[in-house]
Amino acid sequence: MVENKEEQATMERMHADVRRIYAEISRMQAERDKLKSESMKITCETFWYPMGVAMAVVATIASITGVAIKLLM
Repeated sequence: MVENKEEQATMERMHADVRRIYAEISRMQAERDKLKSESMKITCETFWYPMGVAMAVVATIASITGVAIKLLM
């Protein structure tokens, strides 16, 4: 009877450890997903910020050219 209780206590500890490990895995997966989404956001910003600057430069040059053409003609 004593051995059975000891085995049951050992099994309960093992189950608790397994639940703790699964909880830790879930936490790590959530953290990984968060980091992945932040990484994607930074990647998109890294691409689109220079594109925005380039489009602004092109628009400025086109405006200056258009004004210069109207003034000279």
